[in-house]
Amino acid sequence: MATCYVANFLEKRRGWNHHKSCIAAIAISLLVHIGFYETPAVDSLLYVSKEIHFRFQADKYSAWIGMLSGYGMTKVNEYMQWAYLGEAENFKAKWCQRISGLGLIAIWYFFFGSIQDKYVYNPIHPFIFFIPVFGYLMIRNSSRYLTECHSTALEFFGKNTLETYVLQFHVYMCKNVQHIPIVIPGSGPDGEPMVKFANMILCGVVFVSLAVLARKITISTQLSVVELVKEVRKACGGKDKDGDQEVEVKSLLKAENGGEVEMSDKKDTDTKV
Repeated sequence: MATCYVANFLEKRRGWNHHKSCIAAIAISLLVHIGFYETPAVDSLLYVSKEIHFRFQADKYSAWIGMLSGYGMTKVNEYMQWAYLGEAENFKAKWCQRISGLGLIAIWYFFFGSIQDKYVYNPIHPFIFFIPVFGYLMIRNSSRYLTECHSTALEFFGKNTLETYVLQFHVYMCKNVQHIPIVIPGSGPDGEPMVKFANMILCGVVFVSLAVLARKITISTQLSVVELVKEVRKACGGKDKDGDQEVEVKSLLKAENGGEVEMSDKKDTDTKV
């Protein structure tokens, strides 16, 4: 948000063009990241917890890489239209993209991913994590067929990713985030492999079920808050922005159901899901 504010300030207040203001804002963001994460200032996170200190540093440049990627999406979209949206797919572009994607993944694995010692790999992870991600994206978007297909399992976990991330620290992991709860007797470190596997599956099922429930509760709470704010505005005599409310409710319903949601016009308040 701060980066977007800086870009908007430079464009609207200083009269810079769009591209110049975006590049400047992204560069300033990088300097802020370096000034915090690459100096003793990062140790201030230890006052919160050692876990936060570690987690923040493990992904310290992921947000910045995301902003840089977002800025470059215009050019990526132009390339995708040229390569794949014509009468026929560009054969050379398609296979060059696939080979390049495989090459990025191979480079990451042979030089970094194959490192067994996590204490050696973890410090370099923030600087190289995007290499296999970009490689995967290049392969994933190398044809219309691959782009239009998706994994149902990954879609399911993707919809619940926030809840699984948060609840893993409260439900699934224990003992300094190094172990999972022992529910089935005999599934400790010295237990039989099959018993430990059964314990892992049981804990996983409970964990994922709670994550799905938490997501549904979150969406329901958001819908309730939206309706409450709407009623409060009416009670206070304020103008109700039906269009904004409709769009917001539509987005929340779509997130809750994971499918298309058709909204009727403003005169008809019925919602079709």
